Amino acid sequence: MSLAKIVQELDQLKMYAQENVDTGPRETMAGRRGRKSQAIERSKALRRDYRLQLLESAAFIVVTGEKKQEFVSAATESFGCFSANPTEFYEDIVNRIPEQSYKGGESMVNLFDIIGRHLEDKCVELDLSGYNAVLFKQEYYVSVKSKEDLVSLLMRAVNDQMGAEIVGIQAVTSIVDKAIEAKYAARVTPIILATDDEKLALSLSSCLGRLRSKGNFLVVAGKGTKALKVVAGMIPVKDPTTENVEKALVAISGTAKQ
Repeated sequence: MSLAKIVQELDQLKMYAQENVDTGPRETMAGRRGRKSQAIERSKALRRDYRLQLLESAAFIVVTGEKKQEFVSAATESFGCFSANPTEFYEDIVNRIPEQSYKGGESMVNLFDIIGRHLEDKCVELDLSGYNAVLFKQEYYVSVKSKEDLVSLLMRAVNDQMGAEIVGIQAVTSIVDKAIEAKYAARVTPIILATDDEKLALSLSSCLGRLRSKGNFLVVAGKGTKALKVVAGMIPVKDPTTENVEKALVAISGTAKQ
């Protein structure tokens, strides 16, 4: 079923899934409850199919550089690109961990055990199976004094052992509601992942290609470092005006997988 047909059926089911079954004749209440239950379950299945197809249509655009925000603003406001937080996956897991666990309350080994349990829950939510466990290694023994420190450590461990492509899966999941609301059904779904973290940008530009999608692209908005400039296929946008952003997006669309 195409994205357009999924959106159409979801729209048709919405009324029944949100129906107040307590109103209406008592004699037909059981029927209304059954209809609502079926609509909810069908909607869940359709949303899952929509998310999987959205992933296949995704063109991940990793944007970094001191003018990244100008690029993001133009791409989202003028050209309908989606935008997602590339650190959301890691932040969500850390937000589930009590502060006392990483502020001196637990050893680093025990902390990774706690992280592992929350990571498992997160992967279930994203319908992921067969992923590598994230285990403690001596190289991860660092001082963790804040939530930001733990996010940084978790990002390093997850990217090392699971792969940074998890960011793409999280990004697609995060835009599903907005895409359905907009009845989005285009062949290519441009998703902007903007970051100041050069290491993360390089990791994403390398690992996102492992996903079954339309491709991944690295854009440097403004000045770029030597490490960024040597990335194959890097798209430089020194001055992210609306016109220049459009040119970059056209180039990306032209090279996205068919």
